[in-house]
Amino acid sequence: MSGHILAVLRAGEVERLDVTGVANADTGEPLREGSLFYVGSIAKQFVAACARLEVDGGAVDLEAPVGSYLEGLPAWSADVRVRHLVHHTSGIPDRDLSDVAGMPVEGVPSRHSDHLLDEIRGVGDLAFAPGSAYRYSNRGYHLLSHVIGRAAGAPVADLARRRLFEPLGMDDSFFRDAPNELPPHAARGHFEAVDGGTYVEPARFHAVGAGGLWTNVADLARWDAAFYDGTTVASRLTQRGSLDDGTPIHYAWGLSVRTHRGQPIHSHGGSFPGWSAKMVRFPAQRTTVLVLANHETLDVSALAFETAEERLGDALDPDAPHADHTFDGVT
Repeated sequence: MSGHILAVLRAGEVERLDVTGVANADTGEPLREGSLFYVGSIAKQFVAACARLEVDGGAVDLEAPVGSYLEGLPAWSADVRVRHLVHHTSGIPDRDLSDVAGMPVEGVPSRHSDHLLDEIRGVGDLAFAPGSAYRYSNRGYHLLSHVIGRAAGAPVADLARRRLFEPLGMDDSFFRDAPNELPPHAARGHFEAVDGGTYVEPARFHAVGAGGLWTNVADLARWDAAFYDGTTVASRLTQRGSLDDGTPIHYAWGLSVRTHRGQPIHSHGGSFPGWSAKMVRFPAQRTTVLVLANHETLDVSALAFETAEERLGDALDPDAPHADHTFDGVT
């Protein structure tokens, strides 16, 4: 047993809200409108927003090598620029999980951001020359969070709280960078283990960078509204990146910026053992679809796009490409 929340937003106002299932299968506690979710990689846009603020303030130089901010990195850190981390063009490979049998019944172990930085310090060869290709890298965003924290003199969890969450009234949102007890209204994830059973995820993981964010529908609606306010950092996150030769890519600042059925979108998904999420914004229609699930079996991306097509109707061209086919950064 587990559940999900489906929300349709109009410029940050909730127009539709469907809440289904339980927050914790062990207790039977139902999901509620205000339940907190772990949203996986949807966190990247908030990490990127902190980076954007530090770039705008002069503390971070996009062209600076990451090795100029952090000590003990491999030799490739002299060639990887901060902008390469932002746009996933660094060449830093993620962990190879091809030989992992599956999730143990104990769930994800307790791991801190420093543990992941130590792993990155052990990375040998890059997958490609920095700036020559696009390849999604969770390690890249973990490293970005450390660069931001070192340059700003404060961890990303603190920066996000002071400069994003508090000003926007996102009072329930936080980056969890310590194994603190979760709030009572936090849902729990439900994952399938190697033995075929489904278990409540123990929530011991507390690393910030590629993920780490706990939030809910109301706070994400406030974040959505910020994209229509030209005075906030959110409106500066949709500038696409490019390769070093100038070739544009779809990935902007923690967001994928492309098209769906002929309309521009800003989107990102998130997944983690026991959790899955999708947020898709159609800025021309001021409409966003949000799906938060505390399990992994629901195809949150398919549900989000199906809901958007139902909602937007004739505004979308059924003969135009689906978002899945517009990753080239041009369409």
